[in-house]
Amino acid sequence: MWNFLNLIGKTEKIVFYCGNEIDIKIFEPVQKFLPPIPIVVKNKKIQKHLKSLGIESKRLPCFPEVVITCRQAAYRFPEEKILKFGFRHGPYHFKPFANIKSYNMNTSFFFTSSHEVKEAEEAGIKCGVAIGYPKLDYAFDGTYDEKYLQELKLKTGISSNKKTILFTATWDKSGVSGINHWYNRLNEFTDQYNVLVTVHPSTSTKYIDQIRKTKGVYFIEDKNAVPYILISDVCIGDTSSILAECSALKKPIITFRLPDGERTVQKTKEIIKSISHRIDNADELSDAIKYVLAHPDEKKSEMEIANEIMFDLLDGNAAKRAADFILDYVPELRH
Repeated sequence: MWNFLNLIGKTEKIVFYCGNEIDIKIFEPVQKFLPPIPIVVKNKKIQKHLKSLGIESKRLPCFPEVVITCRQAAYRFPEEKILKFGFRHGPYHFKPFANIKSYNMNTSFFFTSSHEVKEAEEAGIKCGVAIGYPKLDYAFDGTYDEKYLQELKLKTGISSNKKTILFTATWDKSGVSGINHWYNRLNEFTDQYNVLVTVHPSTSTKYIDQIRKTKGVYFIEDKNAVPYILISDVCIGDTSSILAECSALKKPIITFRLPDGERTVQKTKEIIKSISHRIDNADELSDAIKYVLAHPDEKKSEMEIANEIMFDLLDGNAAKRAADFILDYVPELRH
């Protein structure tokens, strides 16, 4: 079908494929450096969500000459002549590289560092390009300025008389999540701290329901947690890639020691150990929070080393690097 439409001049030049609600947050900083790009979605639910944000889209099928995707969605556009550019959902690889064949369907896949490109090559991925992590750009280019963060504090109801702690968790069925340690104990911290919570979008309902009904807890619905990390004093997590964002923003981190699972990456596990204060269970959490608040810079040098491994540069220009790379392939799109 693609070849027939291309033959009669009916293919689209370029589209952005939005596979879920997070994708639009990943692509937003990049879009600023590209001409307006039509958005294609996989189902009515995502189309409805984008419409609520004032973003128009259309649904598959679609037959573009160039497609930009997030995660591993190149398989939805299997014609080899289509140029495909893929972005990561999260920084670095906190889980093993999966489906090498799907990665290699891309013309280029954007990783967050040259270290990650090398490790991807060792796994058999041949299309990696290091550009940084566009989702963090707004934290470094002035977009999330003091006015923005003050407005966010008002929105979340943060009290200036309390320190703010952010609980995070990866998918509870991953085998490497720590959410069970704290989801039903948040009320122990709300008197002393402002409590924010962000979890993996596929987290089971029983956890989310309990968190939402805990008085004094702000559950983050936003798919981009970066500004919430910026207004937090301590971040508490497990093996989620959000820890890389916390490290990039130099926030004190507490993590739970968890048994290895099928999705454990040993090198990343060592990074987590180096940048965080480690505990075994929630009984240790209160003392751990007090400790890292009293020693906020204790892991600063370790974070600087980890950030070089995970990001190369944190200069607010990752989106521009990605856009320039795409435009080099498709120069007719330049303004």
